[in-house]
Amino acid sequence: MYPTVAEVLALPVLRQGRPHVVAGAAGLDAPVRWAHVAEVADIAPLLRGGELVLTTGVALPDDGSALARYVADLAGVGVAGVVVELVRHWSEKLPPALVEAADRHGVPLITLSRETRFVSVTEAVNGLIVDAQVAELRAAERVHETFTALTVAGAEPGDILREVARLTEHP
Repeated sequence: MYPTVAEVLALPVLRQGRPHVVAGAAGLDAPVRWAHVAEVADIAPLLRGGELVLTTGVALPDDGSALARYVADLAGVGVAGVVVELVRHWSEKLPPALVEAADRHGVPLITLSRETRFVSVTEAVNGLIVDAQVAELRAAERVHETFTALTVAGAEPGDILREVARLTEHP
């Protein structure tokens, strides 16, 4: 139901920022439960997991061990990935300690080389997620209505099994 990090990176709003995966590429299939802008280093306790963290890095430390701890904390709560805009704090590349920690913990770390409107990113990503949730609810409602109608009509087991096969597209 949730889009993956790779699917989110393919959205036009992120493509215009020129995303580049610098670490944790193996985790690009992680589901994104929410996109969250976070400009503080101690954000992990406020997250629930599955977030794609967007940051300019302005409040992140330059100290290698502190950056490694930042990634470890994010990995500990199960973030889907981290997107860093290379415009304000780091303009060319990310500190090696940040990249190495993301690789070690399997956290996708993505840079954007162009200024990107994070509000547009969160709207697009969170809209995609909400649309998927609504589609899932509608499908569940159709299933409920179908089986309620079968029950009220006193359907035979064979009729119910045929309907299950039709809905699941499995014999």
